[in-house]
Amino acid sequence: SRYLACTMSSCRKENPPQTARLADLDAASSSSSQRVESLEDALDVMGWPHSLLSAEKQPTVLTDTEAFLELLMFGRHIDEVIVLRDGVTALGQEKALPSHLLQAARSEDSVRAFLNAMGDEALQKLRGRLYCTRNRDEFELKEAKNGTTLDTLLDKKQALADEAEDCGVYVGELRCAAKYRHPLDGRWAKTALKCGVKDAVGRERADALPYWDRYDEGVFVGGCFAGSPMHVDQVHWSNVGKNFCGSKLLVIWPYGEVSRQLFDEHNYELFTPPLRGGEGAVLEKACKVVWLGPGDVVIFSGANAHMVVSVSEALSVTAYESFINLNTTNLAAFLDTGTEQQYRQCRARKAMLDDIKLDVADATDDLVEDIQSGMLSDLLIRQHAPAAVELLRTDPSLALKIRPMERSMAAEEGAHKKARIG
Repeated sequence: SRYLACTMSSCRKENPPQTARLADLDAASSSSSQRVESLEDALDVMGWPHSLLSAEKQPTVLTDTEAFLELLMFGRHIDEVIVLRDGVTALGQEKALPSHLLQAARSEDSVRAFLNAMGDEALQKLRGRLYCTRNRDEFELKEAKNGTTLDTLLDKKQALADEAEDCGVYVGELRCAAKYRHPLDGRWAKTALKCGVKDAVGRERADALPYWDRYDEGVFVGGCFAGSPMHVDQVHWSNVGKNFCGSKLLVIWPYGEVSRQLFDEHNYELFTPPLRGGEGAVLEKACKVVWLGPGDVVIFSGANAHMVVSVSEALSVTAYESFINLNTTNLAAFLDTGTEQQYRQCRARKAMLDDIKLDVADATDDLVEDIQSGMLSDLLIRQHAPAAVELLRTDPSLALKIRPMERSMAAEEGAHKKARIG
């Protein structure tokens, strides 16, 4: 999940330093050492209420790969979370991460030790965000003490030596420093991964979607109680996350106006133990609370306010791909990006959104051409495309670049869909 456009200085509320009671910290440390194998275990580690176990807050959990991929392509993701247990294996992603990165994460128990185990040569070729936290006060490590701007992860690891040993460290958006041609599709990329869910979907199907970002795919590495605070992605897209190791909790709140006040009051806060006044009530308002174990793959919408926190003693390592599928509910949320419907704290920069919309227009126009020329025969794509194209063309900038589907074609696919439902 991404919040690159919302820098800590521009979006995070400035909170006065707060010191947790020593007894509370000791209790949290003790609870984090227990084995986490379920949502109930994770809630115990975090000290969150067991009312979050209620059935309506649970995700859709699948073991069937085909069903998972169909929901990825066509399903509603707004206010929903879809989990494929052991999906890393089921989708052929076991060797996606560089072996030295995965080994370093599995053999070390802190992010500092992980960075040391990676080795200077590897870190010099990587970029990422480094967040330091003490008593919930977080800052991003961007400059050395002498004011020098930090570039690579090696630069940041070396600067980390000047920070207090007791501060927590979290790595976000880890990727290659230099772009390269990805061996599986020949396109420019900076992802550190050798393959992704995009490849499990298959090139023809993945290319039929309005958008799929492999270029900026990011890896997140953190220890217990580290994670991404409550935020909304800068673009209202969907995310598919591969949790390679460790356990974490994902919480999402209802989309849109219903959560605006809640977001205004708690954006960029991470509810680590002990909970503070009112945070339990905020968690109760979540629409989904999800435990992710090692090897799980998850789909959720970045348009929902969400929070992710590691709950295992082992380091968690998760990589996210962002995409936009053919579901009209998700597409309507995407079109809210950059408007008053999107929370002001995390609106994408106009230049960035314009670039993404150009990619969406190109991909969608290609889809229309492939369907109308008969080059694309996938029945489910042909069924979902007309409504998706029609909705995207309600955006004036997209309408100029996406040709309309022929009425006869749209009617034909609608008839197929009705027959299938009947």
